[in-house]
Amino acid sequence: MKEEALIFGKYLLSGESPDDKSVELYIKAHAFRNLSVHPPEEKLFAFVMRNKWSLGLIDSALAFSGPNHILRKKLLVMSAVLECRPNYASLFLPKKRSPLYFFAFLWIGFRGVCKAVFGKLLIIVAA
Repeated sequence: MKEEALIFGKYLLSGESPDDKSVELYIKAHAFRNLSVHPPEEKLFAFVMRNKWSLGLIDSALAFSGPNHILRKKLLVMSAVLECRPNYASLFLPKKRSPLYFFAFLWIGFRGVCKAVFGKLLIIVAA
């Protein structure tokens, strides 16, 4: 469970490892929610835990084709934990942007679609 929290936290924090309190809160959150991995989801979940690099691609693909997948649910729990932590809250708050940010927004959108396509292919291969 701790390794899972570290993997998801690092993904959501763009490579920065979450602090110990965030990991602890993630583990405690599982006591209140039934977030066990069911048999149809086990193979993909195990693949992501073995291949941490694949999380971003698979998360992007599941946003379209499997929003209720256990990976998405667990990422949402970790996101909620991190958003409530004072040292990470600013990452989740809106920021003032330049009008030129529109071009960055287009790039981010294009990159997201590419990640979703490659993630879908990865899901097919992993499953």
